[in-house]
Amino acid sequence: MSTTCLYSDIVLPTATWYEKNDLNTSDMHPFIHPLSAAVDPAWEARSDWEIYKGFAKKFSEVCVGHLGVEKELVLTPLMHDTPAELAQAIDVKEWKKGQCELVPGKTAPAMTVIERDYPNTYKKFTALGPLMGKVGNGGKGIAWNTEHEVKQLAELNYAVTDEGITKGMPRIETDIDAAEVILMLAPETNGEVAVKAWQALSKITGREHAHLAHAKEDEKLRFRDLQAQPRKIISSPTWSGIESEKVSYNAGWTNVNELIPWRTLTGRQQFYQDHKWMLGFGEGLCVYRPPVDLKTVHSDPGQKDNGNPEVVLNFITPHQKWGIHSTYTDNLMMLTLSRGGPIVWLSEDDAQRAGILDNDWIELYNVNGAIAARAVVSQRVSPACA
Repeated sequence: MSTTCLYSDIVLPTATWYEKNDLNTSDMHPFIHPLSAAVDPAWEARSDWEIYKGFAKKFSEVCVGHLGVEKELVLTPLMHDTPAELAQAIDVKEWKKGQCELVPGKTAPAMTVIERDYPNTYKKFTALGPLMGKVGNGGKGIAWNTEHEVKQLAELNYAVTDEGITKGMPRIETDIDAAEVILMLAPETNGEVAVKAWQALSKITGREHAHLAHAKEDEKLRFRDLQAQPRKIISSPTWSGIESEKVSYNAGWTNVNELIPWRTLTGRQQFYQDHKWMLGFGEGLCVYRPPVDLKTVHSDPGQKDNGNPEVVLNFITPHQKWGIHSTYTDNLMMLTLSRGGPIVWLSEDDAQRAGILDNDWIELYNVNGAIAARAVVSQRVSPACA
């Protein structure tokens, strides 16, 4: 039960990692990992996909007679990697204060009137929309045609046969169908799309970049491929590093070696931001900022003496080794791998000052509360930190 759950009125039981099918990746490593349902979700728990699909289905039923096809005004922020970044490049004026006129997409968010077909929410949720075949896909300021991929998805996931607005569209009935849509359309998992994405960027830069993906143009990763073995992604202009047997993945590689402009207003590396909002926060230049003084310890030292030495430390919380974020720490297997309970690391110097030995029980406290844990004394921790 995270803090989000504690503040919620309704908490829906969702499936855990080994009770659902999903995809997992990040920009920190080059592999696409599948999550595969080893067992069914316990009790009434469902996967995220099934929960949202259930919402869509029930909503489509109960809205009839209340909501039909409605028009709605949608505000969209001025997006990064678009010409809108230059809308007010230097000085920011506010139309609400009468400093300028209200101009959508320039001095105010972009404004678009869209159509909401509420009774067809479920049908739209479980099928790929028509714009992917008509308009295409894109990101980071570039776009490319995906008509061919939409046809392949209709063959892979099958097309909707029921009468209605989604008839003929690729189906997205199951969680694996949804994963296949991502894998088919993303340049990182479809070599043909990767080549098209690089070619789209080439039209902007005036340089040929598609050679970065030509070797994997025929590669198309399917969900079952990932289940057999985690696969490496394909180089994509979405990221500034590349996947190569000769070059380790590192950010900014394409900017340096392919002469692709940096994603800044100038197209170059910037250290000084002469933007009014940045300057207003005192963040125009990258400089050292001391820790924020939250006054959490000033009144504590020496006030609650229990006869043991006290040391004042900065408390930091890195990723732990024996848990998955804040979850699964207290199961028997994870506890067996560590000290068997909560731990706090501290430096050898601080431990010596406080007379603390490795694995001693210690108490950390400030005005917010207290923690009792085992001490892990290590030279890996900087003095005055825990």
